[in-house]
Amino acid sequence: MKVIQISDIHIMPNESALASKHLANFDRAIDFINANADKINADLIIVTGDISHDGDIPSYERFFKIMNRTSLPFYFFPGNHDNKKNLDDTARKQGGSYDINAFEDDEWRMLSIDSVVDNEDFGRVSTQSLDTLEKAIVASGNKKVAVFLHHHPIPVGTPIVDSCMLNNAEELLSLCQRLNVKFIGSGHAHTLFQRKLGETLISVSPAICSQWKNGTSDVSTIDNSAFSVITFDEHIHVEPWFI
Repeated sequence: MKVIQISDIHIMPNESALASKHLANFDRAIDFINANADKINADLIIVTGDISHDGDIPSYERFFKIMNRTSLPFYFFPGNHDNKKNLDDTARKQGGSYDINAFEDDEWRMLSIDSVVDNEDFGRVSTQSLDTLEKAIVASGNKKVAVFLHHHPIPVGTPIVDSCMLNNAEELLSLCQRLNVKFIGSGHAHTLFQRKLGETLISVSPAICSQWKNGTSDVSTIDNSAFSVITFDEHIHVEPWFI
């Protein structure tokens, strides 16, 4: 199975140069995915948060208008910049199901956990969410499990985002390693990063809008756009596509 992971689009409500660039990057990414559908050969798309920059409804309307151009099923959940109610309300108007927790095939179960703390940049997963995740993993039986969330659970070496990563990451990592979760995928860090912890591959997807400069503590970006293609097989392979 192949999954395209898109993260951190940061669609803005205004018509500024930065807003136009973010929207153009997203538009170009979907055009690229469509044009290279046979080569990429993905089964679905997962969007791991920060769809909008300000959480306004027009941003989500733009998101769906562009996403609906792809023939692939897509799933999403919010990031710290999103407004959950506005995203949910706009999704309901579209119809269909966008909850990744409902997806599984013969070998894999895809799950997500909410790491967003209202009005905060840092992430945290609640005890209730961890309990729900544990029950879902156990209920998956012999299937391999991949868990997606917005906030990265291990430092990527860039202080501006590591200062607001998942702040109770040890709880999530301990649970996932104890239950033999094979993959944890996140966004938020606007950088490409992978590390293996035991049998769990942790992967941070690059952003659609732009990337943070490696190691920066200040607002300093690299003007490129990318998404990840994840092959879920005996050995999980993550391939970045810069466009």
